[in-house]
Amino acid sequence: MKPRNIAGAVLLIVAAAVCVRLGIWQLSRLHEKREINAGLREALAAPAIPLSGIDVPPNAVRHRRVRAFGRFDETRGILLAGRGHDGSPGIDVVTPFVLMDGSAILVDRGWLYAGDAATARPQDFREPGARELLGVAEPLESGRAGSPLRVVEADSVTLWSTRWLDADSLRSRFPYTLAGFTLRQMPGPGVPEHPARRAPTPVDETMHISYAAQWFLFATILLTGPWIVSRAKRRAAARPPTDLDIPPRP
Repeated sequence: MKPRNIAGAVLLIVAAAVCVRLGIWQLSRLHEKREINAGLREALAAPAIPLSGIDVPPNAVRHRRVRAFGRFDETRGILLAGRGHDGSPGIDVVTPFVLMDGSAILVDRGWLYAGDAATARPQDFREPGARELLGVAEPLESGRAGSPLRVVEADSVTLWSTRWLDADSLRSRFPYTLAGFTLRQMPGPGVPEHPARRAPTPVDETMHISYAAQWFLFATILLTGPWIVSRAKRRAAARPPTDLDIPPRP
């Protein structure tokens, strides 16, 4: 075999091996997401955890339904920018929920339409008074730099706009101690229609199946394609000439 052919064969084998490795990685991502979804289903099916304070390890309530009693501090709020819903631009409204002991939990109250995907008026959808709240807990992350808080209103209500919540930049802006986790309020009886509450949804698993199949298909083509083409050429060369192969006389 010529050195050029050997080099080409080695290159094809390496490329096919890379495709196989990427396919295996996609299958591992599929298993990871299946475990995440199974854990989410199990946590949501478990009884709700009653809270009387915020001295709870965030990981102890991760993905769990939590019940808390208190009131919304509607003089302050955070607008999470860039939240689409059913093809429309919008924001998620995050409002502090002050417990009976004076501490607070940041609660994602749901989605509002915003043409610029950054600003809206949650004060038009007030929820005054004490209430029991049911939500799904998620840890409040720290060290998520890169999305500064931008004041969009500072009159009777102070509103900040940001892409995501960061504990380090939030705690100094509130007059009470914030929990190390947030709550996404669940839809249900007695919960207002707006902002639009959304229950947690499972992460997409099917995409990894199709991606893995594509990578394995690419590997198969790389390994078998040259052999198929070479075999077809040998057959064509060994085939006896026919009248169609004889060029016409001038």
